[in-house]
Amino acid sequence: MAPTSREKLATLFNSAKFAADVPSKLEILRRLRRQIPPEDPVILAEFLPSLFEFLSDQFSPVRKFVAEMVGEIGLKNTEFLPDIVPVLIEVLDDDTPAVVRQVLLLGIDLFRSTLEKIAVQGLYSSDLDSALESAWEWMVKFKDKVYSIAFQNGSGGARLLALKFVEAVIRLYTPDPNGSLEPTTHQGLKPQQKIFPS
Repeated sequence: MAPTSREKLATLFNSAKFAADVPSKLEILRRLRRQIPPEDPVILAEFLPSLFEFLSDQFSPVRKFVAEMVGEIGLKNTEFLPDIVPVLIEVLDDDTPAVVRQVLLLGIDLFRSTLEKIAVQGLYSSDLDSALESAWEWMVKFKDKVYSIAFQNGSGGARLLALKFVEAVIRLYTPDPNGSLEPTTHQGLKPQQKIFPS
């Protein structure tokens, strides 16, 4: 990536940081979302910490939007999950239910995607690569945190989505009774594609 592009990203981050109102901050973040190369590990490693700062922004719509951005990066770049998931675990304690709901929704996709990658890699090798193993360890910690939300007393949208997360995990671990026990010949799956049909 050319230095001018890096400078452009840095400028957008600074503009978003100092924007005074929600609409202008969100507009800058939308431009930033279009500019960040989604699968460039060097750029992502450089700018991901700056993106994390917006998860504690004073405006909840900004936190919700950035949680969505971070989730998209995690789906495309498993190697960043050990950096992303601890931050998302903290965001599960956010005071705004919409932000927590966003993190729970993307958590379902991240958990499914990571488990699928482990399953596919396991078809061809008895060893997991260290990045995927670390990502899985963090996804298990995320699952434990969500379970604590799902099984606490009370009601609310966050608890309902946490229960949906639990349901999704159960479905992922439940084999299809009509499915074959033979390994498939998949070379890879799309993030939303299921290994274990519901």
